Amino acid sequence: MKKLQRTAILLVTVLLVSTISAPTVAQPAEQEEESDLPAEIKIGGVFPIVKRPDAGRDRRDAFLMAVSEINNQSGDDRILPEGVKLVPIVKDDDNSAAGGTAAAQALIAEGVHIIIGSSGSSVSAAMAAELGPQKIPQISYASSSPSLSDRSLYPYFMRVAASDSDQGKAVADLVQVFGWTRVATIHTSDSYGTGLITVFTEIFEGRGGTIITDQEFDPGATDVSAQVQAMMDARPEFVIGHFIDVDAAAAVKKAWGLGAIELPGGTWIATDGWSTTATFANDATVKKAMQKMIGTTPVPLTGGGYQSFNQLWFDPEWNYLEGPAYSQSSGKAFNAYAPLSYDSVYVAAKGLATANTVNGETLLDALYGVTHDGASGFIEFGELGEVIGHYEYVQLNDETYTTFGRWQGVATLDSGEITMQDGSVWTIADNKATCEEKVQPITTSTPGFVNLELLVALCLAGIVTLTIRRKRKS
Repeated sequence: MKKLQRTAILLVTVLLVSTISAPTVAQPAEQEEESDLPAEIKIGGVFPIVKRPDAGRDRRDAFLMAVSEINNQSGDDRILPEGVKLVPIVKDDDNSAAGGTAAAQALIAEGVHIIIGSSGSSVSAAMAAELGPQKIPQISYASSSPSLSDRSLYPYFMRVAASDSDQGKAVADLVQVFGWTRVATIHTSDSYGTGLITVFTEIFEGRGGTIITDQEFDPGATDVSAQVQAMMDARPEFVIGHFIDVDAAAAVKKAWGLGAIELPGGTWIATDGWSTTATFANDATVKKAMQKMIGTTPVPLTGGGYQSFNQLWFDPEWNYLEGPAYSQSSGKAFNAYAPLSYDSVYVAAKGLATANTVNGETLLDALYGVTHDGASGFIEFGELGEVIGHYEYVQLNDETYTTFGRWQGVATLDSGEITMQDGSVWTIADNKATCEEKVQPITTSTPGFVNLELLVALCLAGIVTLTIRRKRKS
């Protein structure tokens, strides 16, 4: 028995010693989650490069700049997994719906996974009609038509530019401050042109205002004299114009040529599509016609993200352009929507990293949850995959837009004095505008624009002169 006990103790001792002296087996390190993303993610970029070079090139270059930055990130700053990179594929949309359709189809054929673009709302809508059935997410950097908020029609469309639904409210609130009740509207016939006007009209008429005439023309039209004539014959208190810069220039130049802008009621309200220096950059007449024009524009970009973007934009070492460059080579300020194009790529990259797949449905869900503090400010999406718009009220003086108020859900105007295009002087106090003085300009003799009071006076003078002459003869 004792021998058995000693044997058991010996076996236990040997077992313990062998356990203690045995080399420690290294446990496998916790491996990083493997990425289901392909090594090359094809990201499309669609821009109006040829037809709108001042806007399209800058937006394209910002897109390419962001792609390069993201691909070259390292360490904790890297958004995409190591070994995964974005492959940019750029297409020109010809600034038309047909061009947008062609661009989308070409990108689908090339196996693109996500698309940034485009600028024009009708272009983006045409693209979305192609991309939606393929479940390819699309992020626009500039399209703002309220019609694009319809997720039954455009389920895979998102945007970092605010919907014009917000801007329509901002314009309606501005009009309310000035107390105007009779308006003429002029705009392009595409979804961009009609979207904001529809929103504005609903609010304006709901407040008791009257749209006395609504004029529209096709984008790119060169002869808009009939629309301008009809609009000014209606003798509105003010005019709202909604179009992109090139179409705005055509309308304003025609109005100036007919003498319409100098008439009472010749005050125009410009929207963000043309309250920019690009509208008059190449035409002195348009610049002259737009003086004292008021309007809305997105709140200017500030902050660290914007400053970094601005510094990098003009860096001589920045050499990965597709070319030709626009503002980089000219030294001009970059297009206002270039930072939004840049940020769209970062939003796409963050969505891809979160989704860990290029599957369209999963990726779209991930994109809705992305937040990004970038060159255009803080981006956070609402339930429709859109951001909230913030605007400033501005007036053009020479080549500078000066701010006289802002809109963030409600209108707030700075107290002071403002002179309109027709010579009327308004005092703004306590968020109300009062007309102090109205300078009646001498009207031109252009047919259709002769001041009625002046015409009556001339007729009476003619009758008196005729009577005197008859008396002298007798």
